[in-house]
Amino acid sequence: MKARAAENCFTEINYYQKAVTVASFLVFSMTFFVIILFFRLISSLFVVLEYSFQSFKKLKFMEITGEQSTPRPETGRERRKYPRFDVYWPIEYNHIGSRVSHNGRVTNLSEGGMLIQAPGQMKAGQQLKSKVSFILGSRINTIELQAEVMWDDVHLSEVKGEYRCGARFLDISANDKTKLDNLLMSLSQQSPYPS
Repeated sequence: MKARAAENCFTEINYYQKAVTVASFLVFSMTFFVIILFFRLISSLFVVLEYSFQSFKKLKFMEITGEQSTPRPETGRERRKYPRFDVYWPIEYNHIGSRVSHNGRVTNLSEGGMLIQAPGQMKAGQQLKSKVSFILGSRINTIELQAEVMWDDVHLSEVKGEYRCGARFLDISANDKTKLDNLLMSLSQQSPYPS
């Protein structure tokens, strides 16, 4: 009788140990997923906040420089072909052949190219692998593309220690081209730069 009771007690202890192990694993898994979700939400919040303050930053920049943010006249032929839209979006890029990434801003965008404002000077002819982030509707999107610097301008360096350059698109995937087309369609409801 005592042996049976001891065996039952041992079985119950094993059952409770397994239950505690499973419960601990579930708690650990849930905690892990909650932490990942928390960091994703924080990351998304920063992008949304940055996007929300874009207009304010652009107005401040225009007050500092005292000029309108317009493309250079020498790109006029391309501007007639593709209307340009005033934006202020983050861009991450690296020079082809280099793994060092840099951050900057896209300050206008068209189907054929973009104007980049960045702390590092770029020279005409350099090719860039870049990723542009933007919000369309309620989603944060990115477009990855390869571009070539067509011209560079140093006038911002005196004001903010920044440079700007015009780049034309060289290569873009079909999926990202669709994203770009949808984005430009959305921007076309606003006023483009005069052509």
